[in-house]
Amino acid sequence: MPTTALAFFWHQHQPYYPDDLGNENPMPWVRLHGTKDYYGMALHIKEVPEFRCTINLVPSLLLQLQGYTDRGRSDRHLDVSRISAESLNHGDACYLLDNFFMANVESMIRPYPRYFELYQLRGFPNTPADKALSRFSPRDLRDLQVWNNLTWMHPLVFEENSDLREFLKKGKHWTEEEKQWLLDQQLAILRRIIPLHKELQDGGQVELTTTPFFHPILPLLWDKKLARQAMPNCDLPRNLDSYRGDALQHLKMAVEYHESLFGTPPKGMWPSEGSVCQEIIPAISECGIKWIATDEEILAHSTSGWVSRDQQGYLRHPEMLYRPWRVEEQGHQLQMVFRDHGLSDLIGFHYQRSNPTAAAQDMLGRVQAIGRAVEHKMGDRKPIVPIILDGENCWEYYPDGGVEFLRALYRGCVSNPQVEPMKIGEYVEQNPAGDRIGQLFAGSWISHNFAIWIGHHEDNQAWDLLHQTRLFLQEEQARGRHSQSEIDHAWREMYIAEGSDWFWWFGDDHSSEQDGLFDQLFRKHLQNVYTILGAPFPTGLSRPISRLERRVIHTVPKGFLNVKVDG
Repeated sequence: MPTTALAFFWHQHQPYYPDDLGNENPMPWVRLHGTKDYYGMALHIKEVPEFRCTINLVPSLLLQLQGYTDRGRSDRHLDVSRISAESLNHGDACYLLDNFFMANVESMIRPYPRYFELYQLRGFPNTPADKALSRFSPRDLRDLQVWNNLTWMHPLVFEENSDLREFLKKGKHWTEEEKQWLLDQQLAILRRIIPLHKELQDGGQVELTTTPFFHPILPLLWDKKLARQAMPNCDLPRNLDSYRGDALQHLKMAVEYHESLFGTPPKGMWPSEGSVCQEIIPAISECGIKWIATDEEILAHSTSGWVSRDQQGYLRHPEMLYRPWRVEEQGHQLQMVFRDHGLSDLIGFHYQRSNPTAAAQDMLGRVQAIGRAVEHKMGDRKPIVPIILDGENCWEYYPDGGVEFLRALYRGCVSNPQVEPMKIGEYVEQNPAGDRIGQLFAGSWISHNFAIWIGHHEDNQAWDLLHQTRLFLQEEQARGRHSQSEIDHAWREMYIAEGSDWFWWFGDDHSSEQDGLFDQLFRKHLQNVYTILGAPFPTGLSRPISRLERRVIHTVPKGFLNVKVDG
């Protein structure tokens, strides 16, 4: 039996949180996921030299990482962490009590007696922060500062660093000097993330890919009417102008930035949210990209259901999913692979409740079964099973951060004679697509449509505000009265506002305690365009888009601050 290529593709992404104009950053997630998932996932790969996979690193994430490591940037969470516990004012202390338990209680708080003691002392969910504060001594507050930064360090970090192991073992009653030492260690870990990924790339273990720079939904920048391919009755914004030039800039900037960091241009790309359409193929190809990936439902709709699942979840014509495809437009072509939705979701949503070794064996068994099912229908080509998902969000739901599962999975891959872990670019180079998609369906990896980002009145209002601001910027640029530096700065704010994550929280698709903050950040980037160009911004940019009550300063968290588990 020929081997089956198993192609893991980990997508690492955070939206661009900082307000560069105000020099403020309200979100800690680049830093905290950095010391936990971005570094830890790379360490897992390094542990198994024979293992191969692909990692997508979104430029907006990398840019923020460099902000911490090269430019001394901070965030609100880090600022409060640095303050001496005895010097915390009332507002900072309440912020601490509201935000420093933002971690999975079962896997990241309860296992640590002192952290769980502080969690119980806090009195969730019934006690407001200012009422709970009287129960906390400065020593308690300092331990809380330490624990929330400590719990967001990957377990493998403690395996490789004996000093951090001893620090963790102490468990409580740290001094201010010890706390500052931990924050220094945190920065040192962040500084190793990009070099470690380059090391894995240069050593041949990992293919690094990119995404349009600030993670926009490219098809919607290109033509908002494309939303109606999957949603014929979708309401659209009032203004339907194409932002093709912006789409091209996101692509160009991403490829150039990636090459500047890793020494070689990317050959692969994960389009933001797996969002694709026929029309953007030439633009992606012209940037030097050779292959892209998205979800199997896009293939199903691109083949009129020929490659799809029945009501029991079984694939029709499975041999057509587990191979590359070619898409062509205006003389340009790209190779494409489509993720196995079910296998990807097992890792993202199900295996955390299983014995980790059994889960890894189950995954490899399913891959072997796919190989057996299609072996007589592939000719001399080995099948490829793409497993594509976020590389950061699911692990906090695993009891040990996913360590046992990933170790068993990676080691099982390289020891199983019927499974070959491969980089996607390596596979498509050796097995170029023979099958062509006539018309690539316009959609994303979520329900094969763009419903999350357009159609709801809040989404559409956001698009209209974005259009109004963009029109202002174009008019000011045409007047020729601003320096090129000012124009470039204004366009950068525009591109940030085009990112998909702001639209994720508009409408009724998703909700969190942070909806208001994402709303505010989106409008802030648009406001910045006016501020940079010396003009007052319209009053419409002062009003929240989300139809929710305004969030008060200190609220009781009901969920985790980190964003979506999907992509």
